[in-house]
Amino acid sequence: MMTIVAAAATAALLAGCDETMMTQEPASMVTRAPATMVVDPGFEAQLNAFRAQNGLQPATPNAQLAAAAQLHAEDMQRQGYFDHVSRDGRTYTQRLAAQGYRSCWPTENLAWGQRSAAQAVVEWAGSPGHRRNMMLQGRVEYGLGQAGNIYVLELARVC
Repeated sequence: MMTIVAAAATAALLAGCDETMMTQEPASMVTRAPATMVVDPGFEAQLNAFRAQNGLQPATPNAQLAAAAQLHAEDMQRQGYFDHVSRDGRTYTQRLAAQGYRSCWPTENLAWGQRSAAQAVVEWAGSPGHRRNMMLQGRVEYGLGQAGNIYVLELARVC
């Protein structure tokens, strides 16, 4: 029981991260997300309602961000981990670059165990680090990935 509690606490602390400036390091391999991605239909409405309540413009979906998010969600599910750094050592800025997305200030939120991506937005809004990520000015595009009950949200803008 203590192991589960410790793992959940660690995941909560790690899940709301941002990098202040994207490095332009080339990724070792460019990969593409599968053509079919399951996206919670209430997610965009929930995300943009939160943003509107906080005086921000709506975020619009971006296929490159979604591809990076989807691949990371699937990788975490397949390999049994939950972290912003992939098992191959890549950060989310490197995963975004591998999809051809050049961003100066990306952020990433992770969630695990929610029934829907819309529920993840509600829980992120109640977590200071995740909330901050969703409220950062200039993050006007998003990509959502889902594998089982693992959710990955990338928020960014092109430089």
